[in-house]
Amino acid sequence: MAKDLEKPDNKSIKEKIKEGSLSQTELKRIEKGVKRAELLATVLDTTMIDPIAGIFEGAGDVATGLAGLYIVYEAQKAGMSYWELAKMLGRQTLDLAGGSIPIVGDTFDFVYKSNKANAEALRHHFEKIREQGLTNKLTKLEKLEKKKIKTEKSGVKTRDRFGRKMVEDKVDEDLES
Repeated sequence: MAKDLEKPDNKSIKEKIKEGSLSQTELKRIEKGVKRAELLATVLDTTMIDPIAGIFEGAGDVATGLAGLYIVYEAQKAGMSYWELAKMLGRQTLDLAGGSIPIVGDTFDFVYKSNKANAEALRHHFEKIREQGLTNKLTKLEKLEKKKIKTEKSGVKTRDRFGRKMVEDKVDEDLES
């Protein structure tokens, strides 16, 4: 019943990244998306699906271009900046436009690997998020440690079940010794 009373978390991934409040499950979900994007990039660029599909004038380039947009979609879900998303879309557009030129486009597809570059940009973004999350956790731990030390110095031992501070009684200590 307590869960029903909690407010739903409507913050975007970008906001959570800035605040450092990204949960482990969200981080794992982003990592799975990165892995899927890298697999797609490998299939399209490394196994030469993109250049081979380019043989089918227009349709092959459009199909591989649409498949490459999945990487951009995963980047958007991971909270990438609009600038980075625009660069990724520019790479996809260049790949589509360059690959659609007859004869020269097939050679272009063999050389230009937009999907690989987009997947690498997404991986870099993910690594940055993970580093930032670890840094934020360390900062929180340091703050808790300082609070603990400050609490120990002030003579506060614990809190009772209502959250009130329970102060160590100095008189009782003197009597015991």
